[in-house]
Amino acid sequence: MALTLGVKIGDVVDIAAYWIAVISVDSRTRATLIRNDGTKIPITSKGLTEVAPGVWVGLGPDAATMKLRLLFEAPRDLAIRRRSGRQVGS
Repeated sequence: MALTLGVKIGDVVDIAAYWIAVISVDSRTRATLIRNDGTKIPITSKGLTEVAPGVWVGLGPDAATMKLRLLFEAPRDLAIRRRSGRQVGS
C-alpha cells in the first residue's frame, strides 16, 4: 500500500537523507517539487517519478487547487515524514 500525504506549496517532506518540497501546483494533474540538491522535479497524477533512490512520488486523486496529495511508493523501512510547521524559505 502506498503512503499519501496532504501537502501545500512550501511544505517539506523528509525522505531519509533527502528532502523534497512542493514549489508549484501547475494544474489539477501536475505539480513541481524541489529536492535538497536544487533539482526541480515535475510530477503528475498519471504516473510515479523517482525523487530519491527507490522512492517514487506522484499526485494522489485529490490534486486540486493549492492543496494536493503526494502518493509515495518506497521501501517500508525508509522514514518519510512531513515537517511540522516548516516550509521552504522559513
